[in-house]
Amino acid sequence: MGLNGEPGSPPSRQKGRQGAHAVHSGGALGMQAAAGGRPQGSLTTHVLNTATGLPAARLALRLAQLQEPGAQWRELAQRWTDEDGRCLPLLPPGQAKAGTYKLRFETAEYWESLGYSSFYPFVEVVFTITDPAQKLHIPLLISPYSYTTYRGS
Repeated sequence: MGLNGEPGSPPSRQKGRQGAHAVHSGGALGMQAAAGGRPQGSLTTHVLNTATGLPAARLALRLAQLQEPGAQWRELAQRWTDEDGRCLPLLPPGQAKAGTYKLRFETAEYWESLGYSSFYPFVEVVFTITDPAQKLHIPLLISPYSYTTYRGS
């Protein structure tokens, strides 16, 4: 579902910060476990455009999980980043399971929307969740000719 509420649609192109605040209310920043105050498992991301030093807004991304046996990927979520380069959690509390996952960022479409070409048509980040109760944050830094990712907090 798109951030504007329509399935499979990108977020609206309206300027301003109100939409970003609405997206985060009750989102990953406010999630706490009922017992002990320890954050529950969730998966979030943040995309930054290192060519401009600004967040990468309206970038499409998908989360998939590797299904065994057979090594098939099953799509779990599709999102678009907001004006702050963030989106709703990809795995809300209680939905994470141990296994191998893949985040696919549609970088070519993003760069084309800004009038640039991209050496990388997409970026796939494959990672393993070993402790489903642990919060995971995977930032992505992009430019038309490079990308970097790391495990954030």
